[in-house]
Amino acid sequence: MGCICNCFVGLLNCVLLTVGIGFVISGAYLNIKGNSDCEKVLTTPLIVMGGLLLILSLIGIMGTSCSSTLCMYIYLTLMFLLILGVIAFTIFVFMITNQAVGKVIADSEKVIEPKNPMDFSNWLANKVNKENNWKKIKSCLIDARLVACCKPPDVCGFTQKNELVWEVPKSGPSSKDKDCKKWSNDGDKMCFECDSCKVGVVENLKREWKALALINICLLAFLILIYMLGCCSFCC
Repeated sequence: MGCICNCFVGLLNCVLLTVGIGFVISGAYLNIKGNSDCEKVLTTPLIVMGGLLLILSLIGIMGTSCSSTLCMYIYLTLMFLLILGVIAFTIFVFMITNQAVGKVIADSEKVIEPKNPMDFSNWLANKVNKENNWKKIKSCLIDARLVACCKPPDVCGFTQKNELVWEVPKSGPSSKDKDCKKWSNDGDKMCFECDSCKVGVVENLKREWKALALINICLLAFLILIYMLGCCSFCC
């Protein structure tokens, strides 16, 4: 039984090693080929995560192939800590992506403090709303051309003349929404300071983070499987 578990642990760690190498290569590629800081934002996370998986899988392979008790002990300890970290991060992602953000963005002058110390539902919106963070995000949006940031809100009643130019009605905007006054036909300004733009950014981030959470759940199941087989191999 112990031999079978060793084989499975070794095989699964080879898969983990391949994933780690893929992460490191992807991070290095983005760092070298990325045309802007926006494209390089995932460089560090990919390289760090890939490096951790590389080290962990190599220790696991050494422990199973050499029947090293010390390596297996270190491996299982690190694996347990990694599993706890993935669980904590996944829970955090679900906590910050499950509430509407309009109220937080609407008051751009202040940060919304949660009533409950464990309420992180406004965390993402508050981060985006901070002036320094928004300046960095805005520089990326100018290249990305997010729909919510490239046209005035529909409630303003502006008339589109071409891809970039919108004409204000002679009677003025049809809504008192403050975003109507923030719109500019300047390609570098447009609606990048509009609340609707910030809401769109946060909603996009939420969708991406939820997808990341689902990937984390799959990774978690894989890590738990390896950990259980490793424990079985270690005990036998």
